[in-house]
Amino acid sequence: MSLKEIFINNAVTRLLLRIYRHFDTIPQAITIEHYRFYIISNILYTLAWGIHTIWFGVFFGLGLYSLMWMQLASIALHAVAIMFNRKGQHGIAMIISMSEIIGYQILSVYLLGWTSGFQYFIVAISLFPFLKHDTSWTVKGLLSLACVTSYLFLEIHVKTQPPVYALSMEAQNGFNYSNIIICFMFMATWGFFLTFAVQKTEAIILERNKALYTAEKATEQAELQRQLEVKERDMEIYRLRNVELKHSFDEIARRNEMIEEEKRRSEALLLNILPEEAARELLKEGFTRSRKYDLVTVMFTDFVGFTQIAESLKAEDLVLRVDKYFRAFDEITLKYGVEKIKTIGDAYMCAGGLPTTNKTNPIDVLNAAIEMIRFMDSEHGNLVKIRVGVHTGAVVAGVVGKHKFQYDIWGDAVNIAARMEQNSLPGRINISGATFELVKDHFNCEYRGKIEAKNKGEMEMYFVNGKTKSGIIT
Repeated sequence: MSLKEIFINNAVTRLLLRIYRHFDTIPQAITIEHYRFYIISNILYTLAWGIHTIWFGVFFGLGLYSLMWMQLASIALHAVAIMFNRKGQHGIAMIISMSEIIGYQILSVYLLGWTSGFQYFIVAISLFPFLKHDTSWTVKGLLSLACVTSYLFLEIHVKTQPPVYALSMEAQNGFNYSNIIICFMFMATWGFFLTFAVQKTEAIILERNKALYTAEKATEQAELQRQLEVKERDMEIYRLRNVELKHSFDEIARRNEMIEEEKRRSEALLLNILPEEAARELLKEGFTRSRKYDLVTVMFTDFVGFTQIAESLKAEDLVLRVDKYFRAFDEITLKYGVEKIKTIGDAYMCAGGLPTTNKTNPIDVLNAAIEMIRFMDSEHGNLVKIRVGVHTGAVVAGVVGKHKFQYDIWGDAVNIAARMEQNSLPGRINISGATFELVKDHFNCEYRGKIEAKNKGEMEMYFVNGKTKSGIIT
């Protein structure tokens, strides 16, 4: 067996690799904007239970069995914090871990005395709540206040009191010096992984930008190839005209007319599958640029029980029925200035606020959604229902594809809108809290509470019951 194989198969090496992957691998539930905090908080929770494991042995050696068993409870709490952290519930994990640290240090100083140095850990974690950018300032303030209050309590009321367990001077100094060293090591390690997390996040963002740039270049190359083919075809037409100039004026005119007709049909087809702004840019420039829109309202619809409906119809009848529904939806979105994005099976996706920006798109989309539901009710009553999900946020929009162009949108707002639709009910419109804040003065909404959404955690949701006008539901 080679030296490399011995090293790889070594139990210690495997353990170190598992620890490295624990901090380097992003769980599926962690979004990119929370990656830095996930790495940093993982360091805190892991160091915390690791230190408690060491203290378990120390207190066992000192014969302080009550303090020894306390370590198991602390280890369990930090393990729970790690579990919530990996599920993306960072706020809950942070509150659990900080509560344990503050409570444990107060109890340790009370039992072992001020000179044991456990109070320094309260100072070390006081910065922790401010590392998570989207935590409310109320939570940050309360956690920081808990740190300050706890430390002052120990300084004023416990510092001068004799400890419950009288340790030798060597043991007191040992705890004091080791706790100071651990706090400094913890802050240094935290700083290192903060730098590491920033670099890792920037690398991921750079990689995604490269992929987007590559896609844009591929689209541009495809368009250049198309233009080259058109030029080659035109050159062939001109060559034939020169060869048969005397006898082919009518034929050339006919061919030119066919080309123009094909061009008109191509332009008409392009305008049919792409927004006019994107189509005009593609025809004029030969390519389109992706754009970011800060206020876009995305809507998903889905037929309830579509599988059972499909099984009861012939293929031709099924296609005709779905086509009828989607044609009606197209007319409704056109009426309210909402852009159809695409259909996926029996799902219909559209968005308001692009490619022409406006501030009324949340209202426009909900008006369209209400009319869609009314259309389905007028067609089938309770037999065929759709459920609708709506969310408002920022997206990136652009044209992709080489041989078949597709106008599409990307962003977390699209994922959240899909989750709204998945958590909706037949014949109902389910909207997010972000959309509700924009339309609450125009629509009668029913608060549903916080509901678990796949890969998003708990989210506030509302049912739209109808439009309001002077307090009257219409």
